[in-house]
Amino acid sequence: MTDEMPFTGEPVDSHEAIMRATFYALQEHGYAGLSIQRIADEADLSKSTFYHHFDGKDDLLLSFLSFILEEFDRVFQLETSGDPEADLKTFFGIILGSYDFCEEIPAEEEFLEAYVELRAQAVRNPEYRAKFTETDRRFTERISGLIEEGVEKGVFVDVDPDRTAQFLMATLDGITLQNATRNDDPMPAMRDAIDDYIENRVLAADTE
Repeated sequence: MTDEMPFTGEPVDSHEAIMRATFYALQEHGYAGLSIQRIADEADLSKSTFYHHFDGKDDLLLSFLSFILEEFDRVFQLETSGDPEADLKTFFGIILGSYDFCEEIPAEEEFLEAYVELRAQAVRNPEYRAKFTETDRRFTERISGLIEEGVEKGVFVDVDPDRTAQFLMATLDGITLQNATRNDDPMPAMRDAIDDYIENRVLAADTE
């Protein structure tokens, strides 16, 4: 996708087209109703194209999860400023939808719903469990790295980067689950809670 935001413009190749189609088909049919045929219909590609690259639905969805993680990392790198405070807030803002990019990009609720539905498969499927273990590890390391940088620069108080990152990651998982499984809209209050934690427990007082 070069420097474009995800889900904007035309897909650059069949792989990107398949990943987009997978997301939209998952939104429409859910995991249980998802099939290679339905994803192929969404992408306007033949089933043979899919089976040339993937062994089946779960193999495709695991690839989709990797694609989303890579796109998040790429977008985050595009938006980083070198300021640990701003970058930490950008990290959470991208995931929780308080960081605006482009109207073409699906709303964060849709991404989070897809994430939760696929994560539920990890309860029984060891391949999904391994994928989400790796995803959590990478996200936690990213947060820890930002906090460690902020502590070194005197922007953050002298907290333990790993423990703080683990706490924030667990909070993020809770927000994701709550938002995808409740009838009301808890996201605004949860975004405020994350901001308050960063302001009051992580950010050094003399930086305000």
